[in-house]
Amino acid sequence: MDRDTAADFAALGLPVPDAQIPDSDTFDVPRENWRAVTVFLALETQWRVVAGQTGLIWCGLDYAAAAVAVRGRNRRAWQRLLGELKEMEVAALEVLNG
Repeated sequence: MDRDTAADFAALGLPVPDAQIPDSDTFDVPRENWRAVTVFLALETQWRVVAGQTGLIWCGLDYAAAAVAVRGRNRRAWQRLLGELKEMEVAALEVLNG
């Protein structure tokens, strides 16, 4: 989550602890992971979220939308990409749900 997104949450009355906001938005992506990262970022609006009494509960990515995002890829490439997306999703959920 970046500072702009954290500010959006705060405007909605859902403050984000500073510990969850990275100092920098810049990071290196190994070439072999580039496809998965670009698809993951393209799915930023495809999260399943539930509003609870304590705030938002992030449930995970909408994989039907992910399938559309990578339409045309062969089955083997999709399976590999799906595994990579799931790894990133798990890491993101830990941050999003604290």
